[in-house]
Amino acid sequence: MERIIISSADGARAELVTHGAHLCSWIPAGGGEQLFLSSSSEFAEGAAIRGGVPIVFPQFSGMGVLPKHGFARTAQWKLLNAGQTPQGAAQAVFELQESIARLMLWPHVFRAEYTVTLAGDTLQLDFSVTNTGDTVFQFTTALHTYFKLDDIEQTQLHGLGGLSYRDTVTGQNGCRQDEEILRIAGEVDRIYADVSRPVLIEQAHQTVEVMQSGFQDAVVWNPGAEKGAQIGDLELDGYQRMVCVEAATIMRPVALEPGRSWSGMQRAVWRAR
Repeated sequence: MERIIISSADGARAELVTHGAHLCSWIPAGGGEQLFLSSSSEFAEGAAIRGGVPIVFPQFSGMGVLPKHGFARTAQWKLLNAGQTPQGAAQAVFELQESIARLMLWPHVFRAEYTVTLAGDTLQLDFSVTNTGDTVFQFTTALHTYFKLDDIEQTQLHGLGGLSYRDTVTGQNGCRQDEEILRIAGEVDRIYADVSRPVLIEQAHQTVEVMQSGFQDAVVWNPGAEKGAQIGDLELDGYQRMVCVEAATIMRPVALEPGRSWSGMQRAVWRAR
C-alpha cells in the first residue's frame, strides 16, 4: 500500500494509504492522535482497515446486495495530489472510478473524489460523486470516522438530543433520543436522521466538535465488550478507546441523474481543555 504523509505549515499532520483512500492518522497542531486505529487491523488487499476513516460507498452496511459497506473502502484509489495548499494547509486528493471488476458488482459508471485537508486544529473531509453515465443510479454513503478515546465510559456526546434514530441493535425505527447527553454503556449502533447541528465528543482533557454538510444523517457506533470480542480485527479492549461518529446519507438514498454530482463534507475541530 502506498503510504502518504502530509503536514501543514503550522504542524498538523495526517497519514493515509491509497488502499481505500484511507485516513489512518490525524494529529492536530499542538495535539495528539485523534483517530483510533486497531492494532489488529489487516493491511491487506481486499480487506477493510479497522479504524481511521473508511469510506462507505455505494452501500451502507448490509442494506443492499453489495458486500458490506460497498467497495470503496477496499478499492485502490488514485492519488491526484498531496502536499500543501498556498495557504499552508496540508491536503491530499484521491479519485475512484468504475472498473471491470466494480461494474460486475455495481453496473454504473461514476467518478468519486475525496479530499482530506488539515491545518491547525481542524480536519476537513470532502467526498463527491459524479454520475458519468447515461442512466440514473442510487447510493448510500458514509465517512465511518473512528475517534480515539481514553475511556468510552468517561466520554459524553452532545448535540443529539431531540433527534429521531434507527436503532440497529434492536431493529427499531422511529426512536427518539430524549436525553441531551449520550453516555455509552454497552453496544450502541444508531442512525440519526436529519442531523444539522454539530456533535461534540467531550472527554476530560479535550473536546472534538464534529460538523457536516451535504450528508443528511449521522451514525454513532460502539460495539461494546461482547460484540467487540467477536470482531476479529479489533483488539479486546479496543471498544473502550473508540467511538464512531459518521457523516452519512442512509435514510433517503441519493438518486443521481446522468451528468449530475453530489457532495458531502465532515469537519472535526479539536480543542484542548
